[in-house]
Amino acid sequence: MSKQKPKYDRAGQFFRIYREWFESDAYRELNCKQRCLLHELQAKYIPGRNEDVFLSIRDSAERLIIHPDTACKAFYRLEELGFIKLTKGELWQQKRAREWRLTFESYRGREPTDEWRDYKKTGDPKPMHKLSYSEGQSSLDELAKVEK
Repeated sequence: MSKQKPKYDRAGQFFRIYREWFESDAYRELNCKQRCLLHELQAKYIPGRNEDVFLSIRDSAERLIIHPDTACKAFYRLEELGFIKLTKGELWQQKRAREWRLTFESYRGREPTDEWRDYKKTGDPKPMHKLSYSEGQSSLDELAKVEK
């Protein structure tokens, strides 16, 4: 029996989103703009050919329709959570953008480093208790006695 051709076939490339990092604490910490930037970077990644991803802050801001400062913060957050690593800094005099590597993809024949796995959510911060001035002062006095 011959294989039937699918009813609908899309032309072009695609990129995968692995469930492992999609459901990770690090990915869940990203806001929508940071997630969109991560997917823009992933779309520029081509295994074996273009493993260094080039995307400037200005270009990413235009692609995502956000302010350049917001795009800059998104890059720093992605790096902080371990999704991207800087491989080469910018040279604004030569109009060259920073080069990044995606830590969840192979890079120059090496396996992914997956730094995003190291991030663990610490939980929600405890709400601050509201004390009156006199209660706060008496608490400070008690602490001062203990420390002496």
